[in-house]
Amino acid sequence: MFKQLHLTELKAGMVLAQPLVSAQGSLVVDAGTLLTDFVIEMLQDPVYMEEILPKGTDFSDMTLNVFVVEQHGALSVEDLSHVGAQEEADEEGMPPNPNKESLLDPDYVATYDAVMDMLQRLLSRENVERGIDLDAIGQLIADRQLNQLCDGARAVAQIHNMNREGSYLLHHSLHVAILAGLMGRWLHWPREHRERLLLAGLLHDVGKLKIPEEIMNKPGKLTPEEMDVVRNHSAYSAEILAKCGLSGEADIMAGVLQHHERGDGSGYPSGIKKEIISPFGKILAILDIYDAMAANRAYARKVSPFEIFDRLNEDMMEDKLDAEYGVLFVKKICHALTGTWVRLTNGEKAKIIYIDQSRTNSLPIVETTEGKFYDLAHDGRVKIAELMTVSEATA
Repeated sequence: MFKQLHLTELKAGMVLAQPLVSAQGSLVVDAGTLLTDFVIEMLQDPVYMEEILPKGTDFSDMTLNVFVVEQHGALSVEDLSHVGAQEEADEEGMPPNPNKESLLDPDYVATYDAVMDMLQRLLSRENVERGIDLDAIGQLIADRQLNQLCDGARAVAQIHNMNREGSYLLHHSLHVAILAGLMGRWLHWPREHRERLLLAGLLHDVGKLKIPEEIMNKPGKLTPEEMDVVRNHSAYSAEILAKCGLSGEADIMAGVLQHHERGDGSGYPSGIKKEIISPFGKILAILDIYDAMAANRAYARKVSPFEIFDRLNEDMMEDKLDAEYGVLFVKKICHALTGTWVRLTNGEKAKIIYIDQSRTNSLPIVETTEGKFYDLAHDGRVKIAELMTVSEATA
């Protein structure tokens, strides 16, 4: 039986008859989803729903279309075959099939590749030796393409699923710049301030171009002497930026120089503590760690976002990373991950359907392709091994 019910009237066993889509157009819960206690708890969480509802939507009056399974029967194949189809067409302002399964968005990838082509020309070892073309970098930042990449609903999934062929350094620099653009928006900074943080993210590791490739790409453990060379890269970055005319830009210079400093004084190159580390330095430290752990490197394999959150939380608890910026970052990344596909450690494929964003160490509720639900916060049998593309999930 088809009904329209208030959120407080939902009961386990009902079936969602419409897709629930975020204000950014990403799928949150698909039509045909069996409502369990976990899913209902998600839908009745005002903190979570405020993040996805379009502006102006009154949460207290929200209703959903569901199919109610009567005690004497069950939903037929015919009932389920059209679940969501009519609602997608009838729901005002809701796009049909709104990029339901687009972990690798072709438009996003094309824009990303175009920006990477420009970066390869601008940030080659030869060009950096001659001096960075700040006018060209400035034009790149002002260009609409780079702004298009700073899309929270898509950017996080792309960072985890993007093919990083070619220069790890350039991919990492672009990813940190994208995350910096997102952080600027999440902090509600004015455009000029956001673009300065983005520029600092884009150039934070440019000093690595002064380090021999055999050291940067060494698969084994670095010697103490080699480690000292690598640890100089943030100082090299600051030197390069000073030579190209950015010496007077205190926030950019501090962010680049300090992105490996830690609040407890255990970082480098200067070992300064949190009272001295700049806001740009504190933010770039978080973004640098996140993207580095999300990528395959010469000396380490990429890990799932939730393992990265554990590392960030540990560093925040130990006063190494700034908690204010770190909590905001984790919360927003969690929101962006809802709806993405994952591979579990038991080999099953599943989609993230809910993450409690009130805690930075929350683990998600996932639904497998077989319709099973795991609350990973309470079920210790499985963990998330990695994010997947849809082609992997549906193969």
